[in-house]
Amino acid sequence: MLKKTVAILLAIIILFPLCYNISLSFFSARDFNITPARFFPTDLNYENYLEALSNSRFARYSINSIITALLASSVRTVLSLLSAYAFTFLNFRGKKFFLFFLLLSAFIPQDGLLYQNYVTVSRMGLLNSYLGIVITSLFSATQLMMLLTAMKMLSKDEYDAARVDGAKDITILCHIIFPLVKGVAITIFIQSFISTFNAYLWPLLVTNTESMRTIQIGIALMGFEESGDLGAMFASLIIILIPLLLITLFSRKLIIKALSNSLSY
Repeated sequence: MLKKTVAILLAIIILFPLCYNISLSFFSARDFNITPARFFPTDLNYENYLEALSNSRFARYSINSIITALLASSVRTVLSLLSAYAFTFLNFRGKKFFLFFLLLSAFIPQDGLLYQNYVTVSRMGLLNSYLGIVITSLFSATQLMMLLTAMKMLSKDEYDAARVDGAKDITILCHIIFPLVKGVAITIFIQSFISTFNAYLWPLLVTNTESMRTIQIGIALMGFEESGDLGAMFASLIIILIPLLLITLFSRKLIIKALSNSLSY
């Protein structure tokens, strides 16, 4: 009974900001000025969503976020698969050192690298580009560990049999190993997509033209707050949140299973 009560309280605390945001997205301008503040709108104002969608810059910002999220999550998943395969099944000089070096990066706070990363990206001429936005998100030591754990739990009999038959490493990875760790790989892709899509500080630093801004930054640039259309601003937040919630909802079992397997190793 105590566990259920605590779980319910935690769920209320976590869901309250989301529910309040949804409610605010239907507020009229008059509702925002009512004292004391209210939770529910006087009337459902659906025009907020139409106003958000009709903004000429909303589509451009959304496309930028989708492109960068897809690019970063795809490259990160592929790199994690290749790295985990190499560290699990291949033998090469300095293997333990390189693995230790890569996993050590998980303990370095990313905020502490912002300045140096910006200087590096600037010198490479990647400011205001999709590659500049995603270049710091192409590798994750935590997700590499997830795939390493999944691959180390596999039997090596099939790998040895494939090597005896003369199969190349890329063939073994694509046709034998990947189907067995597909759940973890998909989980990594989803996690990477959501985290990159929601990124705010780094895209803000490396972009200074309106055409390259992502949606998280673009919401503040669309002028809703200055014009007093707060309802449209909150509606735009809900619109970009819907696909992420759907992805999380339909993949939650897969994510929980992948995380539990990696932690049980």
